Amino acid sequence: MMNFRNILFGAMLIVAASSCQKQEEKLVFGETPEVRMKAKIDSINTALTSSPNGWKATVGTGLKGGYGFYMAFDDQQVVKMVADLTDASATKVEGSNYRVKQDNGATLIFDTYNYISMLNDPNPSVYNGTVREGLRSDLEFRFLRSNADSIIFVGKRYRQQLVLSKATAAEKDAYNSGAYKTSIDKTKAIFQTFKNPYIEVNIGGVATKLALSFFAGTKTLDIGSVLPDKKTVLNTFKFAYNLKGFDILAGGSHRDLVFTKGEIEGSSVFIHDISGQKYEIKNSPTPILPIEVMFAFDGAFNAITITGSKQPEGVTSSFNSLWEGLVYLYTSNKMLTHSVNFRLSTSKVAVLDARFQSGSTVYLASAEYNYTLIDGVLKLSAPTATNGNWNNNWVTAGVKNYFSGGEFKLTYITGSNPNDGTLGGLIKVSDPTAIFYGKLSKL
Repeated sequence: MMNFRNILFGAMLIVAASSCQKQEEKLVFGETPEVRMKAKIDSINTALTSSPNGWKATVGTGLKGGYGFYMAFDDQQVVKMVADLTDASATKVEGSNYRVKQDNGATLIFDTYNYISMLNDPNPSVYNGTVREGLRSDLEFRFLRSNADSIIFVGKRYRQQLVLSKATAAEKDAYNSGAYKTSIDKTKAIFQTFKNPYIEVNIGGVATKLALSFFAGTKTLDIGSVLPDKKTVLNTFKFAYNLKGFDILAGGSHRDLVFTKGEIEGSSVFIHDISGQKYEIKNSPTPILPIEVMFAFDGAFNAITITGSKQPEGVTSSFNSLWEGLVYLYTSNKMLTHSVNFRLSTSKVAVLDARFQSGSTVYLASAEYNYTLIDGVLKLSAPTATNGNWNNNWVTAGVKNYFSGGEFKLTYITGSNPNDGTLGGLIKVSDPTAIFYGKLSKL
């Protein structure tokens, strides 16, 4: 019996010692993980609420560009904001709830509906987002890093950065008095006066022109140039409006330059790089980059795209009647015209994709062609491969005949709406009045 008691007592001592050892291991760094996380959350809350003039903010989206905000956080977990989404959001201050909590790291959460929620809204009628995903923007952002003047978070799901920068007293007054909309309107108006905007820079000791395309609808900025080997490079950046122009999100790297923002000075706009140098945006009567070097299967553009049922505005072409016939084919069958893309898939194969939609289901009618592209002249074979919807006449005979065996001259197209972006066209050599045209894109 005595031996049994000794054994039992010894086992209890071992368990007690083990428990003490585990507690000591937790305290190796002086505090438990829970205490350290609470301190981190407290410090973030303090930082958010202690900026006396609030914060300027930008956030990116996965499906479109960037968006700008002004936010003021209080110690009652209320954030008030304006945003550059709409005319109303740029002038009307709205409040919502927020909190910072532990969720695989310190996380800033917007609890109630606000302007950031609009970017996440899955109802397309709210802000043209997609069903289920909205514009692929988050409502929960993990803390990434901070310094004396800024805090950076990153979205939990879509990994878009939310960047907060301290505002000045003058900026606070401007955001709260409706000046944000005035600045946005001025920036848009100036860009609408540019036909073919560009800036002149120095790259490797060589004076180089960079072509710019500013898309107010998608909140994106394209910067393109021709390399020494005559190939082209085109980069697309997200931007958000601010009180002086716009911020370029996540570093606008083009070749060996990094652009950070655009600022209005009088009636001019200047692009700034990371070193602080600025470049005035100038206007050219003709495109800076020739379409012959821009359009190729591996070029800056490889496709001409029409989205929805409406072609870009202000272009006269006999192809327009063929387009109307295609749209009628779908509407008469209770379908919507989703998109039509002509693209160079490889160095030898071109593809025409016509997509039409019923409810949330999108159908594809597709044909492939062999092609040659020499000095801006594109020659297509008859279709070499087609899918079932193409064979079942979900593309009109007029559109099929336009492309089959056709010879075309590549060209830039000028429409009447500057927000349509850079347009390209295929002019039929046998009938110069017939032009298939749409937005130049990279697919």
